[in-house]
Amino acid sequence: MKKKMTRLLQPLAALSALALTAVVQPVAAQAASAHVGAGRAPAAKSTASPSADASSGKPNEAPAGDVPKGLEKFYKQKLAWAPCKDKPQMQCANVKVPLDYKKPGGKTITVAMAKVPAANGKPIGSLFVNPGGPGESGIDLVSGADKIFSKALRDQYDIVGFDPRGVGSSTAVDCVSDAELGKYLDSEFDLSTPEGKKAEKAQAEKFVKGCKDKSGDLLAHVGTESAARDLDVLRGLVGDKKLNYFGFSYGTSLGGMYANLFPKKAGRLVLDGALDPQLGDARMGYELTIGFEKAFERYAEYCVKGGNCPLGSSVDAAKKKMRALFDQAFKKPFPTADPKRPLNRNILKYGVMLAMYSTAYRPYLDTGLSQLIKNNDGSFLLGWYDLASGRQGGKFKNNSNEARIAINCADYPASSPSVTKKYQEKLKKEAPLFGAGSDGEGTDLCSLLPYHPKSNPGPYTAKGAAPIVVIGTRHDPATPYSWAQALHKSLSNSVLLTWEGDGHLAYSRAGSCIQSPVDKYLLTGEVPKDGLVCPVEQKQGQEAQKQGDLDRKASVKDKLSPESQPPPVIR
Repeated sequence: MKKKMTRLLQPLAALSALALTAVVQPVAAQAASAHVGAGRAPAAKSTASPSADASSGKPNEAPAGDVPKGLEKFYKQKLAWAPCKDKPQMQCANVKVPLDYKKPGGKTITVAMAKVPAANGKPIGSLFVNPGGPGESGIDLVSGADKIFSKALRDQYDIVGFDPRGVGSSTAVDCVSDAELGKYLDSEFDLSTPEGKKAEKAQAEKFVKGCKDKSGDLLAHVGTESAARDLDVLRGLVGDKKLNYFGFSYGTSLGGMYANLFPKKAGRLVLDGALDPQLGDARMGYELTIGFEKAFERYAEYCVKGGNCPLGSSVDAAKKKMRALFDQAFKKPFPTADPKRPLNRNILKYGVMLAMYSTAYRPYLDTGLSQLIKNNDGSFLLGWYDLASGRQGGKFKNNSNEARIAINCADYPASSPSVTKKYQEKLKKEAPLFGAGSDGEGTDLCSLLPYHPKSNPGPYTAKGAAPIVVIGTRHDPATPYSWAQALHKSLSNSVLLTWEGDGHLAYSRAGSCIQSPVDKYLLTGEVPKDGLVCPVEQKQGQEAQKQGDLDRKASVKDKLSPESQPPPVIR
């Protein structure tokens, strides 16, 4: 059985972390005010080839005249590549950058990077990549480059990933022990009661105290602007005159920030699954929740059409049943194989949202819901939740959960209670499945931290930059299509490619209609046609097993074997 289930779960192993970007908790508690930029000029579009030179200068040396004043020692440090300890086919290096770019003579931190050398041995330059999050590892992304990027790109580019400041192997944010983090992520409180509010606030204060005690000064300096300045140091050190970059999900915000700060150094940039950094976190959480609500409706259509849907025989019935399961899990969590960890509403919602990231995940949600409904057993969905959050045996694979919170708090100012309340009320009406059931406002973790940004990261205009390629997926729940449209509009020189598919991100899933023009752009500089719309090339879901193929009586251990674990979920 284990061998069979490993085979059945191969679609999970083949999907990188970028396919799971941005699962959100219901109704944003970490809200931020909407500081929308006004008076923007209409975006001027161009299909001319960029003037970016993909070729680099001398290896491991910043091109002449490229060094910002005061940062000379960082751009001129020696970059020493060496085989990575766990993966010798990759090369790793550590770089020093200033903790605070306003005080370059002060404390320094480390940024870790890794590359997969160009297969043909004659790279045209480096292609920097970021998987999103925020909080996910670019080094992990590069280790799976063969599953994500085309052979053509891997032949001609050194694919370079890095762990942004605060993340993974770089100087990392740390808040609490794994045991405490697990308890924090699992917990759910009844915020309609004084006791629930008190317990939730106490837990939030304990978490933030741990962040301040363990991470101190780092917390104020893990925002996207600082990470983009780090990226320019890395670009200079590999000897590239201009940055060539592929960013996914949150990685689109990092790429947009870079182009905004260094428009003349922006080479060929591809931004897939775009964020709209003009939005405050409260509005962003609202739009995300609406996206997941719509995605669930499309899942329900698939489930019903496939027959034997565990939720019922119609879309309306499926939505009502799912809501009833959420309500039941809140009142009395479902038993699991771990008596200490029943399946509560928070965990159940998280697992359902995860399945919206790819049509390949739909059969696994079928299986988990079938076991829940027929056997009153939440074990499979608990295991699914653990795999998604990078958790195994009480340990977490990395610090992505803590880094995500710290980076979001460094980027977005706290919203007013009235703004948060407004979107909560809208969600109760517009998203009865994922927006309802929030019985009170949780503690805003960002408000408890000592550093508060004054404005949101965007909008990004990147005036003077070469054409930037923005990709949006029509039915993306995690980065709604409207965000790609907004980023395209705000950038002074960009083109928008659209895939008509479901799930999160397009490049590695949409087929040749998206991949071919993007590859050509990155390899030659030829800009894709603005407004290109690509249909789904195969019936979505064909990459996964047919509904019902999974043995719904099998154990979680059989199905969720280590060989088939999906990577951590990122927000």
